[in-house]
Amino acid sequence: MTALAGTYAGNLITIGSIANLIVIEQAKTCGIRIGFCEHARAGIPGPLFTLLVLLAWTALFA
Repeated sequence: MTALAGTYAGNLITIGSIANLIVIEQAKTCGIRIGFCEHARAGIPGPLFTLLVLLAWTALFA
């Protein structure tokens, strides 16, 4: 469960993972701006979907 929480944090917000910050800084050097909204648009649906799958799996098999 802790591993899932760490992964969700990395995907949900820009400062959730150092890799996010590195990519955002590298993109900035190429003239590409990745803000919170742009990141959230791509980063929020994935964790929400996997959380729903996890909850369904837990309900079925726990």
